[in-house]
Amino acid sequence: MSDVTIKAIIATVFIVAGTGAFLTVMATMGRPGAAGDPGKLRKLHRIFGWIYVALLVPLVFLGLDFVKEMGDGMSTRAVFHMVLAETLIALLLLKILVVRFFKGFMKNAPALGMALFSLTLIIFLVTAGFYFLQTAAGK
Repeated sequence: MSDVTIKAIIATVFIVAGTGAFLTVMATMGRPGAAGDPGKLRKLHRIFGWIYVALLVPLVFLGLDFVKEMGDGMSTRAVFHMVLAETLIALLLLKILVVRFFKGFMKNAPALGMALFSLTLIIFLVTAGFYFLQTAAGK
């Protein structure tokens, strides 16, 4: 199995974890009084969030290996992916800092989470989505 296939599989589980984290917090904050225990939803959000972080680590290492291998010969899509991934990591670190240490900024955590989910989806579609389309087309 190639590195690209492994990365695409990990990225698929990564997007599922990100979607789970996003939907649980949206259900908690965006639908007050809706079905579901807010405490359980917050705990589920935290679990999905840490799975997301754990899956990001191998994706970063595989990405760094790819950048090292490609050097200056990266495609525009790869450069776009790299810049978005760096932005994702910065936003994730900011959100973790806010939630863990700077509680005065907690009101910004939902917006940071929405930005993280949006970036995750865009990165996934630009790379893994493109890879899956190419594979389905027989290339």
